[in-house]
Amino acid sequence: MGFVLRRVKTLQRSEKREIQERLNMWDDLMERDPKMRKIRKESEAKGEVRGEAKGKVQGLAEGLQKAVITAVKLRFPPLTELAQQKVSRVRQPDALNLLLEQVTSVPDEDAARSLLDRIAA
Repeated sequence: MGFVLRRVKTLQRSEKREIQERLNMWDDLMERDPKMRKIRKESEAKGEVRGEAKGKVQGLAEGLQKAVITAVKLRFPPLTELAQQKVSRVRQPDALNLLLEQVTSVPDEDAARSLLDRIAA
C-alpha cells in the first residue's frame, strides 16, 4: 500500500506521514507472522533451487565449450582460433553436445571449417 500512498497527489505531507506510520506497523506484524515467514522461506528456497540449476547448466555449457575446442585443436589445429571465437557464443548444452559429436566425426578440415562457419555470429 505504501507505493500507492507515495503516488497520491491529493493528500498533504502530514497526512501521508501519518498513514505511512500506520502502514509501517502492519509491515512489522506481517514480518513476524508465522505464515508470512513460511511463505518467505519457501520463496527463498525456490530461488536457491533456480540459481543452482542455472549454475549447473552454465557449468555444463562451459565444459562442453572446452571439449569442442579441444577436439578441434587435436583434429584440426589450424582451426583452433576459429573454434574459440565461434564456440564461445554457444551457451546451450544440447547445441554444444551436438557440435562436439559433429566435430569429432567430420572427415576433414574443410568440413570442420564449414561446420564452425555455420555457427551464428
